[in-house]
Formats: sequence, C-alpha cells, structure tokens
Amino acid sequence: MDFFKVALGDLHQVVSTPWCETISILMAFVCGAIVGIEREKGHKPAGLRTQILICVGSAIFTVVSMSPALGGHEPARIAAQIVTGVGFLGAGSILRDRHQITGLTTAATIWTVSAIGIVVGAGYVTAGLFLSLGVLCVLGAFREVETLLGGRCTSARLCIVYRPEKGKTRALIVAALDEAHGPFGPAEETNRPDGLAELRVCYCDRHRDHRQFLAELAAIPSVEALERTAPPA
Repeated sequence: MDFFKVALGDLHQVVSTPWCETISILMAFVCGAIVGIEREKGHKPAGLRTQILICVGSAIFTVVSMSPALGGHEPARIAAQIVTGVGFLGAGSILRDRHQITGLTTAATIWTVSAIGIVVGAGYVTAGLFLSLGVLCVLGAFREVETLLGGRCTSARLCIVYRPEKGKTRALIVAALDEAHGPFGPAEETNRPDGLAELRVCYCDRHRDHRQFLAELAAIPSVEALERTAPPA
C-alpha cells in the first residue's frame, strides 16, 4: 500500500520531513534535465542548465511555501508569484523581427517546466516525472507529426555569391545558416576568377520556416546574388 502511495500519491503521506523535501528537489533536477537535454540537442537558448534551474527553483519555492516555518497556510500565494516570475522569463525568450517570430516554443517550455517544478515540489514526484516525459514527447516525437502534416521537405540547391572581404562575409553567412531551421546538405565553397566566392548548399524549399534564412542572407550587403539551381541528382 505504501508503494502505491509513493508511486501515485503525495510523497508527504509516506516520507517524513526533511527527506520528503530532499527527494522532491532531487526529482526536480531529473525532471528539468529530461526536458533540458532535448532543448540542448536542438541548440535552443533555454537549454539543459536553464531548464534544470527553472524546475528546481519552482520546486524550492513550493517546498518553502509549504514549510511549517512559514506557517504553510497559503502556499498558493507563492505559487502565483512563481507563475508571474516565469512569465517574464518566457517573454524574454520571444523575439520578433520583420521576417518571423521566434521563441514561442521556448517560452511555452519554460512555463511548462516551471509548472512541473511546482507539482514535484508539492510532493507529486511521479506525476512530475510522467509530465516531463510527456513534454519530451511533444518536443521530440510531435515534430515528426508536424513534418508529416506539412509534407516532406523538398530539396533545392542554393548558390550564394558574395564578396569574401577577408572571411568576414563567410562568417555572416555561416551564422545565418546556423540560426536557420530545417535540414541542410553539405556546403561547397569555391573561388571565382572575378574575385567573388560561391557557397553552394542544399535546403528545404517547401516549408516557409525553412526558407526564412534567405531573407537574412539577402540583407547581408556583401552578398551579391542568391541563385537557386536544380538539386543534385
């Protein structure tokens, strides 16, 4: 019976203080890491360390709000402040420029991980673990579902003609490609007799978010032309 209480119910009913709080905070590390690893692999701004700190911080605030030292009468007040504080973090991760809005998924992930931290801090560690796995599934597996709904990527070949300017232009181009979404093929670089350079890369020309980087490349002053050619056989 105790096993099911620990597995499915409130940890406070089975484990005494301070072990209950210690287990909750340790589990917050695990839950934050589950989501953070996926974010880190995707090179997102809120990666492994950020997700762990958000989850652990929310759990600590929740544990303290339920502590007898503070009376433990109104834990909802501190939980409400957690939501407000995390809202500022999420808002700071959303960026908008003339081409697109980025960071919405990152902001939603921060908000959700904080909620998981509150759940774990309240003693429902198994629920927090399953919620973390659910978020991992949404971020990872559901990306393939989105791809299927939007259709498979269509490969195209892009030739970027630019003035080398002692390597500075290439650095800007590589930075734009690093920030781009979607699959890319291997880049091939050649120097032309007229002093210009060419960088050829394969990209997805079907999905809108996969073509966003073209506008970024066109805005670089030393890029002379963007020539779309037939994809390699």
